[in-house]
Amino acid sequence: MSKWQWVWEGALGVVAVLGLGMVLFTAPSAHLLNILASSAPLGLVAVALSLSLRTGTPNLAVGAVSALSGVLIASVVVFLGMPLVVGLLLVLLLAALSGLVMGAFTVLLEAPSWVVTLAAAVVCDALSLAFSQARTIILPQPPALSPVVGFAVFAVVSVAGGVLWARRGFREWLTMGWVGPLVGLTGSCVLAALGGFMLLLRLGAAQPGSQGLFTVVFALAAVLLGGTSASGTAGRLMGVGASGTAGLAGGASAPGAAVLGGASSAGGLGGAPGAAVLGGASGTGGLGGGVKVTGTEAAGAVAGEGRGAVVGTLLAVLILAIAQGELALMNAPTYLTMIVLGGVVIAGLTVSRALDALRQ
Repeated sequence: MSKWQWVWEGALGVVAVLGLGMVLFTAPSAHLLNILASSAPLGLVAVALSLSLRTGTPNLAVGAVSALSGVLIASVVVFLGMPLVVGLLLVLLLAALSGLVMGAFTVLLEAPSWVVTLAAAVVCDALSLAFSQARTIILPQPPALSPVVGFAVFAVVSVAGGVLWARRGFREWLTMGWVGPLVGLTGSCVLAALGGFMLLLRLGAAQPGSQGLFTVVFALAAVLLGGTSASGTAGRLMGVGASGTAGLAGGASAPGAAVLGGASSAGGLGGAPGAAVLGGASGTGGLGGGVKVTGTEAAGAVAGEGRGAVVGTLLAVLILAIAQGELALMNAPTYLTMIVLGGVVIAGLTVSRALDALRQ
């Protein structure tokens, strides 16, 4: 990890300490516990998104997977009378299988993962409504989860993931063909499901499609603000551009990112990755001298060179939770919280790009 990443995480640490101090001196102690309690489920979803970004396979379904997991666990307990642990294990298994399926589609079709996961998010929201019949499912006598314990689980998972990513051997392992997409999408789905379980314990109830969009925006804001690199995945996240080709040195072409137009579904390393969804164009793109680069290989390149954060996501989640808590104390409208999160996403993307530039 570069020195600039350490500097940024140090700055985030200072802001987090100042924010915690403000909370301790200006609000009841119960408010701090509430901040820790809300940080745990949202933080696990942020870690899930961070994992998918690091492997070059952004998973936009993490919020929907988290919401569906809570609904399924509550349904197993309430309607089938099974123990809570059984429901958790079943849902974690289903989440892993879902991630494997999305990873297989991404690898075999050489498709941008954001397209695959966005479609999966819609399916998850539909299943949430179907299983819950659009009603809140209340757990009978839900077990109490200490806010400190919940936050500790999130902190350990977040820091452990950052430390593991810092090992060059692990990053190189993710560059081995299909490994990156499968690990990124499967692991992110499992972590998102665990976040949904922790949210279920915190609320004592599951709601269909409970703030899936808010959860994704919060996670993206925390990941980018924490310093996780968005390099190599920005094209697949945004899907900008509808032009067919862009000139490269030597006269080769790089496919554009036409979502509905018919461009290539995998671009060269020098250009933006393509995203032909309804157009019917070629599955691979060229590079300079005619080298073919598939979507899987591009993800591997991202995994091998991408910049990650060790404690950045943890600190960013804590800072955002503090800001969200303060807005709640001021009775700020919900739309204001969403506006703030949207602004943090833009600011975080700016920070991420700046750190990439400084590293180079």
